[in-house]
Amino acid sequence: MLEPENETFSLNIGVVIRGEDCLSLLRDIQALRDSRLRTRLKAISVVTPSVACYKFAGEMGIRIFDRYEDILSMGCIELVLELTGNPAIFMDLMERKPDSVTLFDQKAARLFFDLARRYDELILQQRKHAVTASFASTLLAASPDGVLVLNRDLVIIDCNASLLITGGRDRSAIIGKSYYDVIQSAIATYSEKDACCTILETIETGKPSRRVCDLVFPDGGSRICQITVYPILGESREVVQFVVTVRDITQELSERIVEQTEAIKKDFTRALKEDRLTSLGRLVASVCHEINNPITSIVTFIKLVLNYVRENAFAEKRAELERYLELSFREALRCGNIVKNLLTFARQNIVEANEIDILEMVQTILMLTHHQLSLARIECRLDLPDPPFPAWGDYGQIQQCLLNLVFNAIDAMPNGGTLTIRGRKEPAGDHIHLEVSDTGQGISPENLQHIFEPFFTTKSQGKGVGLGLAMVYGIIREHKGSIEVDSAPRKGTTFRLRLPQKAE
Repeated sequence: MLEPENETFSLNIGVVIRGEDCLSLLRDIQALRDSRLRTRLKAISVVTPSVACYKFAGEMGIRIFDRYEDILSMGCIELVLELTGNPAIFMDLMERKPDSVTLFDQKAARLFFDLARRYDELILQQRKHAVTASFASTLLAASPDGVLVLNRDLVIIDCNASLLITGGRDRSAIIGKSYYDVIQSAIATYSEKDACCTILETIETGKPSRRVCDLVFPDGGSRICQITVYPILGESREVVQFVVTVRDITQELSERIVEQTEAIKKDFTRALKEDRLTSLGRLVASVCHEINNPITSIVTFIKLVLNYVRENAFAEKRAELERYLELSFREALRCGNIVKNLLTFARQNIVEANEIDILEMVQTILMLTHHQLSLARIECRLDLPDPPFPAWGDYGQIQQCLLNLVFNAIDAMPNGGTLTIRGRKEPAGDHIHLEVSDTGQGISPENLQHIFEPFFTTKSQGKGVGLGLAMVYGIIREHKGSIEVDSAPRKGTTFRLRLPQKAE
């Protein structure tokens, strides 16, 4: 066992040596002067003279004797190193030396120097290990995460005082126990397999493993934690220990969820606006044709009235003039209603929940899409209850949902067909049901399960980006409602909506 680092040892040495070996010996001894095994070379006897050796010895303040036995006359000498390898000199010194002086032959002297160097190297390694251990201990204590150090048998050999692993107990109650027992007692929802699946993965792969767990503690508190297992490898690259960290990511995860939710809301709002613009474009094209007919009638009636005015035929043509003016007035009102409904749809930006007249909304949608339905040779049938037939929600968003379903029905019947809109009230009076059915091409079973997914579309390129039904689904769910679809190839499609009648 090594002595405490603050203690040193000192030896006064005399050396008997050949001149050709003298310089290397002096350098070896000088190297030991700064070690903990302090050696003081007090005297040398050079059997074969060497000028360089004499000079170096003089610079170091070492006495030089021509006769080796004279070294023993110095009372301070404690160790003599006979390095010539001459047995006769060694035996002569052995007979002459006092009991207080130790004598080493050439082999023992070389071993002495080797041991001294190895001793210093060992002390240096001890210092490095002490710094490393202190650094690791500081990191362990300073870590905001729970940290466990396990041996190969999964016994805890060190840990910090994090509540995530101690559960409020002292570290001494944790160290020396099985990882299974500590985890199971601190975290109620862990099973033995759950607790160690990450460790088993690390044993198999030799690499770090990680998992996220919902940890429930004995006091009933729950935290979402990330458990990471790091392997510590031995010289032969086998796993000898494990470092397990337990990080509380509850707050971080909550913040990420909030950020992602806000991002999704922004994306949804932007996509909703884009979908409204697409619907508005289709409505504008339809309304332009729809307005053209009454405007043509108004122009014709005004021309007739102008002719009667020029002929000054007010008296005899009074009845016809009144009829033409009445027709012009009604056609102008029809144009105004069409434009008003179009503007109402275009200006819906602020989301506001109110009672919605579903019957009026359906009539408005059919008025706006009348021209497209006529061009597509689609007959529209209504099966709606008597008023009142209200729903609760945002008028613009519910109108957009129904309009999207009508547009989808039109696209599904390129060769004409029948569009049916049905409605009914639930007996309890809490919700209403709406159905939008077509006799179109239908949807295949493999596509049916994806139709509410964003960007999924079966339409040809340029006719849709797959956001319409995703919007409908999102809006209905936001209104605490539900939407279902029933379809089969060549048998048409029916969308069923369920909406609340009153504010919840």
